[in-house]
Amino acid sequence: MQKLSYKEKFVQMNKEAKASWIVAAIVIAFWWIAGFGIYGRWGAEWTILGMPAWFVVSCFGSWILCVGLVWWITAKVFQDFDLEDDLPVVDVSKPDAAGKEETK
Repeated sequence: MQKLSYKEKFVQMNKEAKASWIVAAIVIAFWWIAGFGIYGRWGAEWTILGMPAWFVVSCFGSWILCVGLVWWITAKVFQDFDLEDDLPVVDVSKPDAAGKEETK
């Protein structure tokens, strides 16, 4: 786990958010282009496993693309860092962990 300064943490979070938006936009664009592009060019004539090709390519292709892109941004963009490293660790399994005494 990396130790980052306060500013570096927010720069990294902004980078991760931008990468997530870009991946979402790519998947949505692929879904639209694959679905409407294949349907517009070949219509419902072309089938894969008895289903229209535009459906198979746009739905299953989007899912496969999404899994690949999420794997890529998780490996290349996201970093493991503690957001709130200044807070004390409290063991919630103990009844008096929050500093309160039990009443009997």
